[in-house]
Amino acid sequence: MPYLDKDAILNSLTKEDIIKICTEMGSQTYKENAQGELCFSTSICHGGDSPYKLVYYPNSELFKCFTCGDSYGIIELVIRASRLKGQNLTWFKALARIAQITGKSYEGTPDKPTQIINDFEWINRLNSIKKNNKNIPNLSEINENILEIFWYVPYQGWLDEHITREALSRFEIGYYGLTNQITIPHRDINGRLIGIRGRYLNDYDAQMFGKYVPLFINGEFLSHQLGSNLYGLHVVKDKIKQCKKIMLVEAEKSVLQAYSYFRNDSFVVGLCGFNITFTQIKIMLKELKVEEVIVGFDRDYEEADSFEAIAYYQKIIKKVAPLVPYCRVYLILDKKDRLGYKDSPTDKGKDTLIELMKEKILITMEDVNEALERHE
Repeated sequence: MPYLDKDAILNSLTKEDIIKICTEMGSQTYKENAQGELCFSTSICHGGDSPYKLVYYPNSELFKCFTCGDSYGIIELVIRASRLKGQNLTWFKALARIAQITGKSYEGTPDKPTQIINDFEWINRLNSIKKNNKNIPNLSEINENILEIFWYVPYQGWLDEHITREALSRFEIGYYGLTNQITIPHRDINGRLIGIRGRYLNDYDAQMFGKYVPLFINGEFLSHQLGSNLYGLHVVKDKIKQCKKIMLVEAEKSVLQAYSYFRNDSFVVGLCGFNITFTQIKIMLKELKVEEVIVGFDRDYEEADSFEAIAYYQKIIKKVAPLVPYCRVYLILDKKDRLGYKDSPTDKGKDTLIELMKEKILITMEDVNEALERHE
């Protein structure tokens, strides 16, 4: 499948294009009201027969179904309409379908890894990082067709944990019935499919094999080097480059929660673990040129005023020490017990996350030196 320029396609859609897409998806009739809003049949979104209760608002570029109450964009509409016809479309396949229907298949060129940095300030800041001579690896690509075997019905357990249907759709979260796992595709910065992780729903399987593991299909693990990528970067990279800041969390679910809260304003990516590798640092500093890193790891202590909390703080400082000389590094540290043990900063909702981010702590070289001296 060609690399499609998402923004060029979606930003170019006219009312006529929306009508064409909805008609192709199965709407038998439509009308335009006095406010310029387009009204379609709900048969295309959930099989209803209400003739004009699916409304498209041109100003927000969103649909709202007044039968079920959901709101979503044109890509989600195509996914839902296709599902009613027995077709499971991923987010990227739905975008390609829109391009096909409208004839607006703007093909972009994936961002290439930066080979030369002309900004002398960045050259100086990267000197010690360059001592690690390993290049950013070009991870092997997985055939996109593998995604077609999964079922894309939103998992209610994650909907109950502050994750929206839009986020589940955007990140192509599916379900694999053979092993009873949530499927989590991983893509690189250019949108190439490089791995698929599964989240076991059965407690016994999760205890035996681990909650999150590479998906095993046809005798093969669909794994990749987690430390050579940042989960969700292909979705939020434009915002990161614009604001020059990035927030690191541990799990994929936290990335989905953040996207649910902030949509296209999210700059949150996942490490899929507790370590920050040199490859991930190079991606952040060389390719994204971030100037601020916010670390939002899971709360690994019971009491805010405890030895465990202090030890946690010291442990995080050692993890982020390689970043501190090159950009501002902040740590989210819950001092008011708003999070539970092992909770991510994203777990308690948008308002709590915003509060925690406002209270983030700047980590300085003095903090790093002190932590390293204690370790010695």
